[in-house]
Amino acid sequence: MRIIGFSISIFLYTISFAQHGGSYTYQYLNLSNSARIAALGGTNISMFNDDVNFGWNNPALYNETMDGKFSVSHAIMRGNINHGYVAYGKYIDKWDATIGGGILYQSYGQMPMTDETGAVIGKFSASEYAIQGGIAHSEKKLSYGANVKLLYSQLESYNSLGAAIDIGGAFIDTTHQFSAGLVIKNIGTQFISYTKSNHEELPFQIQAGISKRLKYLPLRFSITAHNLQTFDIRYNDPNAQDQVNIFATDSASEVKEQKFIADKIFRHVIFAGEFYFGKNFNVRAGYDYLTAKEMSLVTKRGFTGFSLGFGMQIKRFQIDYAHEFHSVAGGSNMITIATNLNEFVKKDQPIHHDRF
Repeated sequence: MRIIGFSISIFLYTISFAQHGGSYTYQYLNLSNSARIAALGGTNISMFNDDVNFGWNNPALYNETMDGKFSVSHAIMRGNINHGYVAYGKYIDKWDATIGGGILYQSYGQMPMTDETGAVIGKFSASEYAIQGGIAHSEKKLSYGANVKLLYSQLESYNSLGAAIDIGGAFIDTTHQFSAGLVIKNIGTQFISYTKSNHEELPFQIQAGISKRLKYLPLRFSITAHNLQTFDIRYNDPNAQDQVNIFATDSASEVKEQKFIADKIFRHVIFAGEFYFGKNFNVRAGYDYLTAKEMSLVTKRGFTGFSLGFGMQIKRFQIDYAHEFHSVAGGSNMITIATNLNEFVKKDQPIHHDRF
């Protein structure tokens, strides 16, 4: 009860400062942690299955089918930037609970260091890490869990240390192949800030989502809503020109950018689908409306906001690949290799492909 009370108090304190945009530190916590997640739009908190990587997104998704699962993910981005995630899951029969954890990392590589005149005087590096551990317990159709994350960031000579927790829940209906999730993410604080006079907030947010596998079509679709703690997350572009209506009664100086309710709503939504071609191969696609709106050019949109990928089972190994279209300038490629370590010990134990 003390832990629950403490978590609620931190949650109420954090939500009172909740804002969207660049006012947060540790933004790497919002990166896709696996190729499958990346292909599904960058986050998914409702797909209940045996993929141990989903526990990072919603700790309530940890379940007994993840016992022994080990996964390594790595993404390559432009500018020699790399990030990835290493994960493992274990079912504890004595506790009737599943524990999982991993390490999320981002490396910005070597960058030139210059003085005030622009002369190169050396090089410096930057990297960020999150060590995460989680636990989940299921009761009939309900599952609930929590993650604890230790956060570290090193940017040249500046360092920061922090901690955060995630609290999640999930509803699973295997009969109708339907699941739903709710998670409160990144409740925490900085213990050590980059500078003494600049304490920054964590990227706190509330997410909800649903997943449904269709009965007569080899497709499972997901809808994920993010940043629910703030309704209006539209970027107020100071360079945007107002649209003047010649029939309006207000003067041109009083005309402001029209804010559409539908646009505000859809900026919270990610759509995703997973298409199954047999038991060992599937294709995935996702669409993040927020990324499409914020990263597209007025003159050229391209595939900004979309993500594509596939997964295939080769003997004891699951291999996933994804490409995220961040902007017309390019995107990132991510690959995940996963296996069940129990398979190398218990010859007769089959690999679970899916909870459904």
